[in-house]
Amino acid sequence: MIRPARATNLPPRAANQAADHAAGAEPFRSTRREPRSSTELTFAVCGLAFNGRFFVELCSTVNISRSGCCLRLRTRPQTDSALVLRAVPGGTLFPAGASQLLFQLAWMRPHDGGWLIGAFALGEADLYRLAFPSYTP
Repeated sequence: MIRPARATNLPPRAANQAADHAAGAEPFRSTRREPRSSTELTFAVCGLAFNGRFFVELCSTVNISRSGCCLRLRTRPQTDSALVLRAVPGGTLFPAGASQLLFQLAWMRPHDGGWLIGAFALGEADLYRLAFPSYTP
């Protein structure tokens, strides 16, 4: 059985999201009420797989919000793990001086032989600014 990240270990914005999915809600629904965009951004994801081994995988987002995203992965990551999104040639352009963004896994669901991953930013990552450079909150 796949369980969402424990709400007690998460920042308040992610605790609501994890609790929402624990009740069996669809993975794109969120009590945070942040706007979502079905924008596809391309990254290399680095993290620990379910078997404890390090993995790197090219992936794209299903949707994004200012503080999180839904990713499509082939590799099943460890529950409650951190994920690093890294810039790749021909992929999403990062702000000057940045080559990676740190995210926390919030939930995961099986999907088409792979996994849909919900992740929230650990830090000042604003995916809207990456997708829409003229965006101002």
